[in-house]
Amino acid sequence: MLPWQLPLLCLASVLSLPVDAATRPLTILGLVPQKSDQNSTIYSSPDMIPLACMAVNDINAMGILPGYTLMLNISYTQCDLSEGVWQLIQNVILSKPSPDQLPIMFLGGGCSSSIEPLAALTGRFYSATQVSFGSSSPTLTDRVRYPKFFRTIPSEVQTNVLRLAIMKAFNWTKVATLYQTEDIFSVSTSDFMTKYNQLYGSANNSDKLFSRSFTDDPSIPLQQIKENDVRIIFIWMYEDKAVLTFCTAISNGLTGKNHVWILPGWYSDKWWTKYPWALTSDCTISKIEQALTYALVVDFYSLPSNTQSLGVSQYNNSQFLDTYSRYLSSFRSVSNSRNSSPLSCSALQQSTTTATIDPAVSKYMRFMYDAVWSMALALNRAEMNLTTNFALSLANFSYNNTVITDAIFSAMMATNFSGASGSVTFDNVGSRNGLNVLYQMISDPGSGLIQKQIGVHDPALDGTVLMNRAAIMWPGGVAPLDSPVPKDVFLTTALVNTFHAIITFSILIVLTLLVFNIATLGKPLIANSAPHINTLIILGCLLLLATCYLLGIDSNNPPPDPQHINTRYAIICTLRLWLLTIGFSLSFGSLFGKTWQVYRVYTNPALKKEPFKMWNFSFWILGFLIVDVAYLSLWTAVWPFSRDIINKTDTNDNLIQHIEHCSCSNFTYLIGALYVYKGLLVVFGLFLAYESRNVKYFYINDSRFVTIAMYIVVILVGIGATISLVLTQNWFGDPAYSLAVSMVIAACLSCLLILYVPKFIYMAKGMDTMVVENMKEEVVTAEGLQMGRTITEQPSVCEMRTTVTANDTVEETKTSGNPNNGSDRDSGVDENVADSPESNSNDASANVPMDIKQDV
Repeated sequence: MLPWQLPLLCLASVLSLPVDAATRPLTILGLVPQKSDQNSTIYSSPDMIPLACMAVNDINAMGILPGYTLMLNISYTQCDLSEGVWQLIQNVILSKPSPDQLPIMFLGGGCSSSIEPLAALTGRFYSATQVSFGSSSPTLTDRVRYPKFFRTIPSEVQTNVLRLAIMKAFNWTKVATLYQTEDIFSVSTSDFMTKYNQLYGSANNSDKLFSRSFTDDPSIPLQQIKENDVRIIFIWMYEDKAVLTFCTAISNGLTGKNHVWILPGWYSDKWWTKYPWALTSDCTISKIEQALTYALVVDFYSLPSNTQSLGVSQYNNSQFLDTYSRYLSSFRSVSNSRNSSPLSCSALQQSTTTATIDPAVSKYMRFMYDAVWSMALALNRAEMNLTTNFALSLANFSYNNTVITDAIFSAMMATNFSGASGSVTFDNVGSRNGLNVLYQMISDPGSGLIQKQIGVHDPALDGTVLMNRAAIMWPGGVAPLDSPVPKDVFLTTALVNTFHAIITFSILIVLTLLVFNIATLGKPLIANSAPHINTLIILGCLLLLATCYLLGIDSNNPPPDPQHINTRYAIICTLRLWLLTIGFSLSFGSLFGKTWQVYRVYTNPALKKEPFKMWNFSFWILGFLIVDVAYLSLWTAVWPFSRDIINKTDTNDNLIQHIEHCSCSNFTYLIGALYVYKGLLVVFGLFLAYESRNVKYFYINDSRFVTIAMYIVVILVGIGATISLVLTQNWFGDPAYSLAVSMVIAACLSCLLILYVPKFIYMAKGMDTMVVENMKEEVVTAEGLQMGRTITEQPSVCEMRTTVTANDTVEETKTSGNPNNGSDRDSGVDENVADSPESNSNDASANVPMDIKQDV
């Protein structure tokens, strides 16, 4: 016992003298946390006081306490701890109340911060029962500190059952709790976390349940919630901190269609408009209302319908509201009703006029009304118990008479009646058993942001929420997810199959060209186009097209053995690199070699009469292949490929895409070096093609088509490689796959068709060469020619044809039979008969014009 408690106990003993019970008043002291309108919350609003007086008058009029008259004296605590203690001392000790005026029970209050010490004092020191209408703090459930405390409003922890029921209804498991560091909120949060761990198990919740607190500034905990991508957020805090929290959340992007905020239901009406100091230019009232739209609100009970009976009071809801509005009108007309002077309910009666009821108060006023009724019914039950079992009555009440105080306490524990707020019963710690209600904040065109009831929850049942899902509104029509849904992302099977069909058809075309090239090697038209080089181009294109098959293989197309999935994917990655690199070197390197030979003719016209030498070309191809094999061998040995999974969050679709890709150490540098090497060759090849674009070379009679093919390949490779590299930074998915395969197919087919379609056309016309003189072509039948010889005509000069003598024919035959003919080239000799030594000695050659004799 504290030193200051002793004089109070002595005075209480003096005042507790037994008296006669005839028509004796029973006094209740109401410790009401009245504040002015500007600073009031729901439970501290003065409009709650008429409810208590209305209940007292109804109880007395109905004779609930035979032989007694219930009296209620109101004292204002201002929601302040010191003021509450002062009012208690003044009414119990300093005013020296007579036994008739001694408070037998205490009513109040509405602010948990001020009522907690009062509940401890009345229960432990005076052994008196106290009933609160608005203190929902979970700390008041401690029966050691508050042994005789009851409340008609459910405890804040009761709504935790509703919170968990909401999570179950929407399949949310990953949530955050954000609370202000006050006992009322920390205890509520702790209870929620305990129930969460009981429901989901505590072993695996380290990445599911995030609890953060703050004192003044919520910036840091909100940033941590954002970093952990938590989207379902429960808050416990006072209104002013809630405004500050939402302003910070807006700036951090924690509001919108992917986030849900769950708020307590005891906030006052339009609470976000009452704290302008928390607003900024970036956080206006309209922005807060937008952020609050679709938020959920957990509350205690459902308002009854107008025709529903309110139990012992014998009102229906409509009558109840009408009667209250008349008491409210009378209360507002009483002079000094809102100052700190005590008010007696005997001075307050119904008015002939009605007053407008504050919507926020109307939601909670029934708790006050039922609190007074629970006290009256408990006193009636205690009176019957005392007279029957102890030969005592309430007239013998004193604070040190434990028989009477215990009888009142026991009667309160047995409370069970139907009140204005529903069924009123208490659990073993004095907390109200009642329904929980779920609201959603909806934007109404006429009323602004309103709360719409969407569900009811009875903790006594199985924990489910009776929810009107048709009334729930979500952005996009779907409830937000607590976290993105993991999804394994693969190439679309239909797309892969389609491209495989195209690749197969392309390979058939290339194989057809290969067969044609081999079958027609003896034809002058083909023999003088470096056919062996063309064969390498075709083989390179086949390797590139085979790479396209590998690009379409992932862990879903086709599904591998799970035990070998990583090994198979690593092998595929390695094969892709090797085939693509070697295939490019063969195909582009061959084009590059032909272009280089034509460029040499361009820079040195004397080479025009020399046959193309294969060893000169082989040097280029062999050099390219040696560099590629050495580089790829080093890459494969030192930095091998592996299968890696990356997670990509798609906030629009609420997905976490699990994407597999080829991974190796230093990949950026390795692929960058390869790109630089090949890129320089492509640029150099483009330069050679441009410089030699007008050169005609008999021994590579398709040189101008090689130049066109070089242009196309450079363009396609440049565009395709650049775009594919950009796309694959996110994922080598359908777009990148489609582009890469399309570019490879387009490059291969365009290159080969440009080289071979003209050959088909020329051969169909019976032409033996594609090299022309002065841009004029002469059609000559293949039967009249021998490999390596051509006959040209200049029809634009005199429409004459050169006649070749029989001796010339013999000489030509000897020339074509020369063992050196074509030994260091693919086929052919000089392109013009007039330029050969044999033709120069022929008499008939004198009839050939000089411009026809000249080399192309």
